Amino acid sequence: MIAVTTTLAESAEECKKAGEISRTLNLPLCPRNNTGIGKLIEKHSLKGIVIVSREKITYSYPGGEFFFHPGMAKLRINEILNGKTDQMIKALDLIPGCTVLDCTLGLGSDAIVTSFANSAGKVIGIERSPVLSLIVREGLASYSGGISQGLKGAMRRIKVICDDYNHFLKNQPDQSVDIVYFDPMFRIPGHKSSAIDAMRPLTDKSPLSPEAIEEALRVARRRVVVKELRNGPELTRLGFNRITGGKYSPVAYGVVEKGGGRYKPLL
Repeated sequence: MIAVTTTLAESAEECKKAGEISRTLNLPLCPRNNTGIGKLIEKHSLKGIVIVSREKITYSYPGGEFFFHPGMAKLRINEILNGKTDQMIKALDLIPGCTVLDCTLGLGSDAIVTSFANSAGKVIGIERSPVLSLIVREGLASYSGGISQGLKGAMRRIKVICDDYNHFLKNQPDQSVDIVYFDPMFRIPGHKSSAIDAMRPLTDKSPLSPEAIEEALRVARRRVVVKELRNGPELTRLGFNRITGGKYSPVAYGVVEKGGGRYKPLL
C-alpha cells in the first residue's frame, strides 16, 4: 500500500494539498505527527509514501526516494544550444508544429528535450503510474529553480496523461499525432540514472509488444521511434530494420516510417 503525508513542518497549505492528492489518487492520508518517514512506512506497513511539501512532491520507499528534477534534460538542452546533435531529436525528425506522443514518460527527460526542440508543436506524455504521473505533472508545471525561460516553457507545454499506453493507443483515431515515441529501457536495471533506479518500482516492466508498435503506426502520421541499448535485442525482436544513433552512443533508435514498407515483427 502507498499513502500520502506532509513534511514534519507541515503548513496548512501542505495539509490541504496532501488531502487533495490523497483523494485524487485514492490513497490513505497519514498524519505526520512528528514521525520520521521510515517509522511511518514501518508503522503502516507501506510500500512507499508520497510526501507533499511546498516546493515539491517526493516519493519515498524503503530503498530510497525520488522527486522531479529536469537535470538530464537541462544538460541535453545546453548541448543542443552549443551546437551538438541530440540523437533522439535527430531520430524523431521534428517538423514545425508537429505533435509527439511519448508513450513512456517516466521522469519526463525525453519529453522535455522534445518540447524544447518542438516549441511550436505539442508533446503529450503517457505514464501508467498514478504516483509517478502526479509527481511529473506537478514538477513540469511548477519547477523553476535555476532554469532558463526556454527550459521552463518546454516543461510547461507538456501535457501529461495517466494511462497505460496500450489502452491509450487503442482509443486514438488513425493518424492523430505525427510521431509516437517509446523508451522501454525503463525496465532494465542499471541502464539509467540513480533517479530512474529510484522510480523503477513504480514503472511498468513488461516488454514493448509488436502489437503496441502496430497500434502506434496506426496512430502516427509520420513515424514511430523506439529507444534501445545499442546492440540490444529489443529492436531486432520488434522487427526494426532502420536503426540510427551516434557512433559511440550507448543507445540507438529504431525508426519505422509511415509508408516506408510493411512493419514485420519477429514472431
